[in-house]
Amino acid sequence: MRCVDCGSAGVTERRDRTAWGYRRFRCRACGRGFNERSSGVLNRAQYPSDVISLVVLWRLRYRLTLRDLAEMFLLRGIVFSHEAVREWEAKLAPIPAGELRQRRRGTGGAGRRSWHVDETYLKVRGRWCYLYRAIDRIR
Repeated sequence: MRCVDCGSAGVTERRDRTAWGYRRFRCRACGRGFNERSSGVLNRAQYPSDVISLVVLWRLRYRLTLRDLAEMFLLRGIVFSHEAVREWEAKLAPIPAGELRQRRRGTGGAGRRSWHVDETYLKVRGRWCYLYRAIDRIR
């Protein structure tokens, strides 16, 4: 662990922990005290990191509304507003969003990300029919 202020490697772990159970440290060089979350995006968050991560994951994965998420966690005894969900999403969404998009795309066409569609109208037995085909590789 390095100091979040001066970057020194001379850091000692303290015996006590924060109210949420995070380890606390003190820098020998500058004397600053900090914890595990001090250098992260959830530094001053009021709720545990695992709860915040779960809320953001459910928001991205299941497309729940901000108010629905606040209500779902209220039933579990965790109280926060829909505005808190919006702020957490703004901070954390870029991290798992890329991974979720990769999973949704799949590996159609041997891993190709683009498809071309060839389409036309034909007359079959006097009736116009729409004909199309998907092409993952153009020769």
